[in-house]
Amino acid sequence: MTSIVKKETASIAAAPLSWDKLKGKTLLITGATGFIGSYIIRALLLKNETDGLGVKVLALVRNRERAEKMYDVNENLDYIVQDVCQPLPTDKKADFIIHCASNAAPKEYSMYPVETMKTNFFGTINLLDYAKAVNAESFLYVSTIEIYGTTRGLDTIPEDTYGTIDAMKVRSCYPLSKKSCETLCVSYSDEYGVPVKIGRLSYIFGPGMREGDSKIVAVFPKCIADGENIVMKSKGEQLRSYTYVTDAITALFTVLLDGESGEAYNIASTKCITTIAGIAHTLVEAYPEKGLKVIFDLPTEAEAKGFSLIENAVLDSNKLESLGWESQTDLKTGLMRVVEEQIELKG
Repeated sequence: MTSIVKKETASIAAAPLSWDKLKGKTLLITGATGFIGSYIIRALLLKNETDGLGVKVLALVRNRERAEKMYDVNENLDYIVQDVCQPLPTDKKADFIIHCASNAAPKEYSMYPVETMKTNFFGTINLLDYAKAVNAESFLYVSTIEIYGTTRGLDTIPEDTYGTIDAMKVRSCYPLSKKSCETLCVSYSDEYGVPVKIGRLSYIFGPGMREGDSKIVAVFPKCIADGENIVMKSKGEQLRSYTYVTDAITALFTVLLDGESGEAYNIASTKCITTIAGIAHTLVEAYPEKGLKVIFDLPTEAEAKGFSLIENAVLDSNKLESLGWESQTDLKTGLMRVVEEQIELKG
């Protein structure tokens, strides 16, 4: 864990959230070694140290060795080692569940569309069955901006508006399976009383993204750290909502602890609305001493296959903000922190 990730984890633990609702509780986190899941776990364990929260964390992982390299030995951290596509044992009971596990890399959607859909479908069914069996207090499903598909004629997208998703495109494996999992969630809520809440993440960025991440918010900062020009594979003119990772994590906790069951909440920062080209130019302009440029190049067929099919996608975050949440980090500051981490990793 880099020094920047440690600092950002501390800022999450210090946020004015309804932490007391978690006192002495057990939380099950899936996707525990992923970008979002790892921040959630580290923030909870740090909160134990700083405020005596007394939280127990169950981390669902496929590879225990990898997880143990990420986290120090901690009496409040235990593992469930299995694929999320398999039913969960109920001998270890959780009061709160945050379901983050999903294939979230665009390059992998195009390479492994079947596996992407299986993980979303079967993983979510298994987690909902587990929540029902242990009578969980709250279940948070981590969803995505991509469930809205292509919307036209809207300045911002509220939670009750939807566009179109072409079911005949392989790239639709991700948004359509995530969207159907939302319906699974509200169905379990309606039929079985599982207290489900949904957080629809916008495009999330920040230090701690995995090495080799194919998203532009990971690739472009690495170019800056390596002293390389940013190569655009499209005009990048689509206007979209991005959110810095610490703001995203505090938003997820806000939905889990203060959101209403059976409701979905957009998670998006008003401080980070930009285009892909805007991200590239913001980074180049933030480091004028490097003399780097934004250049354009035609994508290969394989690259184009993984591109998001949605156009403008600016989320309306009023519903989330009505719970008391507000974003803290602007686009330039957040991107520079990603570059700083890349420089730290280079040594």
